[in-house]
Amino acid sequence: MQNKVKLLKGLKQPSYFFYQLKEMEILRGYRQNISILFLLSVIIFGLISSFGIGMDPLSKEISALSPTAFELEKSMFLLGRIILGLLYAAIILFVPALVFWTISEEGEYRKLVIVQGLVLLILLLERLTYIPLSLFLSLDWFSSPFSLGVIAQYITENPWVIYFLGSFSLFKIWIFFIQYKGLKKLTAQKNWLIWLVILLTNLFFWAITAFLAYIDFSTLI
Repeated sequence: MQNKVKLLKGLKQPSYFFYQLKEMEILRGYRQNISILFLLSVIIFGLISSFGIGMDPLSKEISALSPTAFELEKSMFLLGRIILGLLYAAIILFVPALVFWTISEEGEYRKLVIVQGLVLLILLLERLTYIPLSLFLSLDWFSSPFSLGVIAQYITENPWVIYFLGSFSLFKIWIFFIQYKGLKKLTAQKNWLIWLVILLTNLFFWAITAFLAYIDFSTLI
């Protein structure tokens, strides 16, 4: 079977999509899809920064900088976000796929990358929701009404815990579903092992996200 990989179909019909993916002998459109995902990540990260979201540390320096220096700082910030968009896409696509590949008995690594391609689409969609939340409600990403960050702020003042719980959202439930469907079809592993690896992998990434937010990673970019 040599059907072309169509990622949007994977979001709408995951069961049928992963059945087709498993049967494919040649992944037509693999490189094209990966390139598009990288481009989308760069565009969305750049779009978010163009609205000034995440520029709080830079805004504090307005009074101390000349107009030229401030514009240069803004350009460097945008460039940093573009680079971050590339790194984000690469990490989401290839690192979890490598972890999943270690438990696979018959899954091809590139097919597991495709599973993560669907995950990246969902994560980028979640990031787009940060724009109206920030512009119209002045909410940070961890205060999204779609996440547990709001509840966390009522039960603790620990920033890391708030960021960690803020990483878990309705979009992550969608991701769990997609990853389970994909790994079940592609790895031929037992349910408990699939769920364990999915849970541990996502918890690790949430912990890293919380840590980077805790140390204010944006100031390093």
